[in-house]
Amino acid sequence: MSDSVLLGIDGLTVEFPGVKALDDVSFSVRPGEVHALVGENGAGKSTLLKVLGGVNTPTRGTVELDGHPYRPSRPRDAQDAGIAVIYQEFTLFPDLTVAENVFVGREPHHRVTRAIDYAAMRAECREIFAQLDVAIDPDARVGDLSVSEQQLVEIAKSLSVDGRVIIMDEPTAALASSEVERLLEVVRRLRTRGRSVIYVSHHLEEVFAVADRATVLRDGRYVATLDIAQTTEDELVRRMVGRDVGSVFHRERIEPGDVVLELDRVRAGRVLKDASLEVRAGEVVGIGGVAGAGQIDLTQAVFGAVPLRGGSMRLGGTAFAPASPAEAVRAGVGFLHEDRKQAGSLPDMSVEHNLTMTVLDRLRGTARLLSGRKQRVVWQTYRERMQIKASGPGQLISNLSGGNQQKVLLGRALAPGGHLLVLNEPTRGVDIGAKSEIHQLVNELTAQGVAVLMVSSDLPELLGMSDRIVVLSQGRVVGRLEGEDATEENVIACATTGRRIGVAA
Repeated sequence: MSDSVLLGIDGLTVEFPGVKALDDVSFSVRPGEVHALVGENGAGKSTLLKVLGGVNTPTRGTVELDGHPYRPSRPRDAQDAGIAVIYQEFTLFPDLTVAENVFVGREPHHRVTRAIDYAAMRAECREIFAQLDVAIDPDARVGDLSVSEQQLVEIAKSLSVDGRVIIMDEPTAALASSEVERLLEVVRRLRTRGRSVIYVSHHLEEVFAVADRATVLRDGRYVATLDIAQTTEDELVRRMVGRDVGSVFHRERIEPGDVVLELDRVRAGRVLKDASLEVRAGEVVGIGGVAGAGQIDLTQAVFGAVPLRGGSMRLGGTAFAPASPAEAVRAGVGFLHEDRKQAGSLPDMSVEHNLTMTVLDRLRGTARLLSGRKQRVVWQTYRERMQIKASGPGQLISNLSGGNQQKVLLGRALAPGGHLLVLNEPTRGVDIGAKSEIHQLVNELTAQGVAVLMVSSDLPELLGMSDRIVVLSQGRVVGRLEGEDATEENVIACATTGRRIGVAA
């Protein structure tokens, strides 16, 4: 790898009204390297990517590309200069083919008829996928592809415009664990072909698996650029959060109390066929398994979002079959959705409204109208408890960092004061600091006697935060793991082979 500079950033500062999103940031990217960009939510990563992508204009500072000034004023300028940004939210047209998406706006045309040359477009598309060593049909409809395949289409788009610098913003956020390694291998191939990749991720194991160097941002400022081969994950975390995070997955074990939730041979939704388990006061029972094994059906049945097709449930020793989420909330069940963007939050509403919507019946004032004063009290209580960083109760939730959005939704789940908390992917898409804070909150809740049912596709989180693990495969419970049996190997073996191993719950 060359020590020369392909992309140089010097003194970059971006200011918005009342906010300095980037403050005098300087670092460089070399030709043919994978350069990770890490930091907590709100560290300035997204702002920096938008400057490079021609979306944001810097207040001060300069960027040079291959020794020449680079000042994009729109995304097309970045594309023309060979900088391709692949954002978390795909920019694909689901009803068009793969080839049409890869070359949208730049379709090759016949020299004589000037009609689109579909044969040439398909051939060039196949050549790009051959470079990546992946097989995707150029004629396939993008809406029919898996998320990981759509991610590869986005990468192919960046190569089709001869992207010298390919920026990937949380590229594995929506991928199953089995798909992550495939993407990392594609990133490695891009490097061997001389492309430079700026890789943004909260998953440090990916950073250490694929990056050559990592630049750390904190509170909009440059902290350090580290050679991955000469640093450790603990050192990177310290640089990111500005403090020691002893153990991100630190579970404080307590003696469990009475059974809060019981499931007996429950069938629900499209997938769940046979689930029996119990959750006691003060314990965390983790649900493991490959994506689509029935985890979501199980938690939604407990929350009344899907009806039971068979079996039975008991909550606090009483028969429990909620006909709606509202009924589950009244019974004392708090619920965190796995997808905060699509189904968890109301992006066009304030943080206060998002947090208090589960307790509106308690916030009535005179004439049964909503009391702003009572609503503000709830907001202040959970803002302090959850350590939510927001400019005020009226700020749109969509303008918060991912970690703070998750804290608002956790506060909403807790506000009714229930004794069972159902968590789906509680730390998905949040930074290392917010992850540690959420885990500490779980410890505090269980110490107070709350029972927690947790679904997580993050194996270190599942193993580190669960007192017991129930593994699902094809809609059935196939493993119950605790103590020495609760290992990554055993979870994967249960989930993929259906072998019943471990000890009984």
